[in-house]
Amino acid sequence: MSTRAQRAHPGPLFLLRDRTDPRCHRRALIDAHRKHRPNPLTTTLTSLPDSLLALAGDTERRYQVYPLVNGSKRRWIEAPDRELKAAQRWLLDHWLYQLAPTDAAHGFVRGRSIVSNAGHHVGRDWVVTADLSNFFPSIGADRVSQVIAGLDLNANASDAVVRLVTRRRRLPQGAPTSPHLANLVARRLDLRLIGWARRGGWNYTRYADDLTFSGEGNPRTLLLTVERIVQDEGFTLAPGKTHVMPRHQRQLVTGMVVNERVTLPKPRRRLLRAMLHRLQTTGADAVDPGQLQIAQGHLALAHFVDPERFQAECRALADLLRGEASPQADTPNPTVCTPIDKKVD
Repeated sequence: MSTRAQRAHPGPLFLLRDRTDPRCHRRALIDAHRKHRPNPLTTTLTSLPDSLLALAGDTERRYQVYPLVNGSKRRWIEAPDRELKAAQRWLLDHWLYQLAPTDAAHGFVRGRSIVSNAGHHVGRDWVVTADLSNFFPSIGADRVSQVIAGLDLNANASDAVVRLVTRRRRLPQGAPTSPHLANLVARRLDLRLIGWARRGGWNYTRYADDLTFSGEGNPRTLLLTVERIVQDEGFTLAPGKTHVMPRHQRQLVTGMVVNERVTLPKPRRRLLRAMLHRLQTTGADAVDPGQLQIAQGHLALAHFVDPERFQAECRALADLLRGEASPQADTPNPTVCTPIDKKVD
């Protein structure tokens, strides 16, 4: 792209600060967006728009840091402000999605989910799971820079992109770019584990920081090799989070039972049915809205994992929310059984 064309590029339109600029008029915005937006698959931009370059020098103060507590677990979330988050999404859509993770990655990848991840491990003699410790925070800016090198960017643009997607020289847990970048950084780890697993008769998948292997080999030999490869690639296994599950025990992969097919564990199914029974007995109006949302979340997960099995429950809850006594529709209410993709603890 010529220097003149680079100067003319309006940049991400959400970063225009001067609302008197004619490009901020609706028609002008649409025209500029259509004219200058790079195709995510064929973009040849080698430099960032000035608006993003300026933003790259002012990112540290744009994060809100707060704890997210789940039972005894606590994670620190680093959430970017609206402007920085929009810029990060722009980078994803225009550049970062050009780089693809491996087939083994199932977390944060379109078309893959906890169900597709678990489906690779159904009916195996052994299922072995392990966690990577501090997955996002352990990925530093240098490793992100190595990933960015796969794009056709000049040095200034590459440095700015790294600053836009990192905080304190590492991936922040809360930025929309972090999951995809983490998958890209873990690409070499995935490829090595895929190769070794295939030679040993194992299947391998990864959902974010969860590593899963299944097969008929020796789990002890597997774990020794996995730990060595993980350390070679700059990660560490979380202590106390490695599980070896033979066929005669319940085998869990990202919260799903995989002994014979992918299904929810019985305790979760019983909890869901108890929630629905209470709703049917007392009525939705008598239940705390927070508890109602929890029931909807459990049912959405169940329907996502096994739509046919939980179709009747979805229809019943939809009828309760409408205040109807009997089903009127042949299909579940999509707002009740919205598909979700969340790792089950």
